Amino acid sequence: MNMRMYFDSENYTGNHLHVGNWKDKSTPIVEGIAWVREDGLMDLFFNDFKTDREREELFINKGYYYEKFLGGYIGIVKTDEEAYAMFEQWVDEVLYQYRNRNKDKTSCEGTE
Repeated sequence: MNMRMYFDSENYTGNHLHVGNWKDKSTPIVEGIAWVREDGLMDLFFNDFKTDREREELFINKGYYYEKFLGGYIGIVKTDEEAYAMFEQWVDEVLYQYRNRNKDKTSCEGTE
């Protein structure tokens, strides 16, 4: 089965789980959505991009699946707990790393 067929809307029940990375009031909230598939598994997506460039650099330019409504595909999970754990790990290891790296570049560019 190709990617397009796998992510076809008829493969989803419409049920979904909102997952976030909230840790304390000093941590910005980032949200993802785990969409429930007909087979009971869930596909985890992120679509809360700050900029188009962020979306392109995190998903499109790397060849990862991205769809306008669903967002960028992070992974497949079996339970709510797995969805939360995978999302928190992705935010910490991918999204925050990207945002922090680019924040440093932006602040350095302004001083030249």
